[in-house]
Amino acid sequence: MRILIVFNNVSKIYPNNEFGIEKISLEIKDGDFVFLVGKTGSGKSTIINLLTGDIKPTSGDIIVNNLLLNQLSQKDFPYYRRILGIIHNDYLLIENKTVYQNLEIAMLATGQSGKAIRKAIPLALGLVGMTKKMEEYPQNLSGGEIFKILMARAVVNNPKIIIADEPTAHLDYDSSLDIMSLFSDINQLGITVIIATHAKEFVDIMKKRVITLQNGKILGDVSKGKYGWII
Repeated sequence: MRILIVFNNVSKIYPNNEFGIEKISLEIKDGDFVFLVGKTGSGKSTIINLLTGDIKPTSGDIIVNNLLLNQLSQKDFPYYRRILGIIHNDYLLIENKTVYQNLEIAMLATGQSGKAIRKAIPLALGLVGMTKKMEEYPQNLSGGEIFKILMARAVVNNPKIIIADEPTAHLDYDSSLDIMSLFSDINQLGITVIIATHAKEFVDIMKKRVITLQNGKILGDVSKGKYGWII
């Protein structure tokens, strides 16, 4: 498999002079499933936010799908975001729009045609088992259902990469297990999945690649690993 993501000696220093990450180098292949684990402040969210382009590195290079993010112009940035499906606690559904309309807005933002929208939305909702909720409003959905809609919105534009930050933080065990199973299904479609999480039990069950962070540095990087493995 080709290398899809490269961090080359990347550091991020915040305005308070604290390191988010320090001199991190890593490679993620096309089709990988990666858990980023570690305590709060270890650097997980910094890596996520660097990948989404919400922040820029202080030093080092980040290459995603052959694009050097450091040199990406404002004009080219929307093109880059098209290859990403982002699931973040801050990226909420619009309350006064139906499920269908929420996904439609995500597709219109990337310039998709009406025909493509009408085809893609039922497929995305079907992938997460939410087809029957197409005309519902967010306030009528459970927490687990809302997260499934967020997943559908993330995949509706057929991204190369799904990025999720603490996806199970506000869900019960059964809903969390269901969501992690859906991430695995999405990965089986060939989409690279990167999840920052504290959910030890699910990391241990799934036995995917586990990158352990501590104080902004990589402490361990284990294929088919468990939470906290550093060999």
